[in-house]
Amino acid sequence: MAIYHLHVQVISRRTGRSAVASAAYRSAEKIYNERDGLTHDYTRKTGVVHTEIMLPGNTPREFKNRAILWNAVEKAEKRGDAQTAREIDIALPVEFEHQEHIKIIQDYVRENFVERGMCADVAIHDKGDGNPHAHVMLTTRHVTVDGFGGKNRDWNDKTLLESWRENWAEVCNERLMAKGLDEGIDHRTLEAQGIDREPTIHIGVVAKRMEQTGQVSDRMGEYREIVARNEARTPEAKAEYIHELAQAFVIVDREISTIQRDISDIERERNIARVKAEDIEERAEMIRQMPSNSRSYQQAVNYFTKTYHIAPEESETEIRRLESKAKELKQAKTRLHDKLPPLLIDREEFKNEYHRQRLLADVHRDRERILKRFEQLEKETRDKLTPKGKQERLRILGLLEESKERERVRERDMYRER
Repeated sequence: MAIYHLHVQVISRRTGRSAVASAAYRSAEKIYNERDGLTHDYTRKTGVVHTEIMLPGNTPREFKNRAILWNAVEKAEKRGDAQTAREIDIALPVEFEHQEHIKIIQDYVRENFVERGMCADVAIHDKGDGNPHAHVMLTTRHVTVDGFGGKNRDWNDKTLLESWRENWAEVCNERLMAKGLDEGIDHRTLEAQGIDREPTIHIGVVAKRMEQTGQVSDRMGEYREIVARNEARTPEAKAEYIHELAQAFVIVDREISTIQRDISDIERERNIARVKAEDIEERAEMIRQMPSNSRSYQQAVNYFTKTYHIAPEESETEIRRLESKAKELKQAKTRLHDKLPPLLIDREEFKNEYHRQRLLADVHRDRERILKRFEQLEKETRDKLTPKGKQERLRILGLLEESKERERVRERDMYRER
């Protein structure tokens, strides 16, 4: 299941970091930093499956060399607290193959950054743990054939950042749709999406029915028995049955949505743990390679301790803890995935039976009585809900009605073809 994660941070000397060290870490290369004389060697790092430099036009061709590019960046910055680069960390859809990851990142980086005049250093990481992601390091100064000029402050605009976030969602959703996948990602916050922040609360009716039947998929059995009994009942009873089907569909749809949101939340937590582990690993290794009597060393140690609440020498233990947490989250995600299939089957059966009963009601001699009673039951149900619950129910039932109309059109077209 595709999830949204796009995190932006600035690489700054104030925190003891350098663009050269960061580039070496993300690309798993060995690069010499001309500014401070340190060599950053991350060639033992695993999981780096693709790297490339993407440059705007009218740029020195030698900047295709990673070491030359980032040493030029460091040379252009004179301040001791300079911000040398911007980095974007992006989760890649697990539904895509390796070459698709490369293509989508190339297109996204070209459109959003390179065409604006930034040099981009791209690295795709994939350890085969279901968490592929890309690091994109970006320059912050104007660049010409003569090298770097002044800072471009327009690139710091918050509205521009929001457009980057939104465009990533659009690009991914377009590619997911092209692959025939009925899912997507959303760059907005959960609050902006109108999603309840208490996704782990279970619906009481579902829990009771599960307890009565012993397993989720048996819930349909009760409704199949009602089908036969309902054929001989009054119009009001038929309306009540249709209402029960709608109620069951809403409940199961909510439970599916809850599980899917929980899966997304878990993936967000996994990405947070991954980003933190990578930052700790990068910064701790950089500190180990620095002379202990230098000012930069003390800056880096102070920032490390303040940020992660551990000493640099404790980094390996903290990384193992974060990796263990990521593993536990992955197992939790698998357990949630296992709950989805029977629920999806139930939802489809409720939907199909609802469609059938609504079509029968439309041709029933007491059609008006059935629909009037159904609308009355729906109003009584909505009146008991909170405004947010009422809005959500109307949304879900709207989708159910849309699918009913599509089914009606499909059957009509099939009849005409005959």
